[in-house]
Amino acid sequence: MAVDMKGASRQALSALRDIAGNPSADDAGKISQDLFAAIQVLDSSLPLRRALTDPTRDGASKGILVDDLFSKTLFPQSLAIVKSGASGRWSNPSDLPAALEIIAIEVEAGVVDGLDVELMGIAHALSSAKELSGALMGGRAIDSLISDLFSQKVSQPTLRIALAIARHLRGRHFITALEESANVAGARRKKTVVHVRSAIALTTAQSDRLRTSLGKELGREVSLDLTVDAAVIGGIEVQFDDDMVDGTIARRLAEAGRTLAS
Repeated sequence: MAVDMKGASRQALSALRDIAGNPSADDAGKISQDLFAAIQVLDSSLPLRRALTDPTRDGASKGILVDDLFSKTLFPQSLAIVKSGASGRWSNPSDLPAALEIIAIEVEAGVVDGLDVELMGIAHALSSAKELSGALMGGRAIDSLISDLFSQKVSQPTLRIALAIARHLRGRHFITALEESANVAGARRKKTVVHVRSAIALTTAQSDRLRTSLGKELGREVSLDLTVDAAVIGGIEVQFDDDMVDGTIARRLAEAGRTLAS
């Protein structure tokens, strides 16, 4: 799942964002839950996804189908978003549920700061512990594991999204899906998630200095995803999404990271 899509799907996603707007915290939670419920229905039926994304089918008949499926269960604004999705043109039928997932995350991120950090934190906690990684691949339900481990450690919106992602992986690895979701949340708040690996844990002062310096270089707010890895050569390693920063700035960021953390 990318923050933005290609071709016709990019325009359709933009239309969904316009419909979603900037809801209140209460409404954002309802919309997010509703959209994940709609995604579950779409994921369960390829013929339905094709019917709602068929460019030869008129928008009115698609709207009727959406009403038949969801009008009694979805919040009005959620229904409007799904209808907009059905009326849009998509490069691939799978792009519709993927776009609804992006909107579900973005509406929550619009009212909850730190959503990106908490989602990335869950991903790191799961990937760094072998027994947890094994549980993800074993017979235990992912959502049960997530609830047990993180219900008291992250915000309700973060937990809600993590659980929804666990139930709607669509062929993705759960940890990868969490990382993608964190990037979506960060982008919604116009933040770049910068992944920092250091040989030892950075102090609060070092983290603050690094965040400030990277933010100035990028010209936008930065959210640090901190990982301790004794194998890191040079003490610190800074990485970020290649499509967001050019190579010249990349080198300057890496140099700034090594300088500030020393």
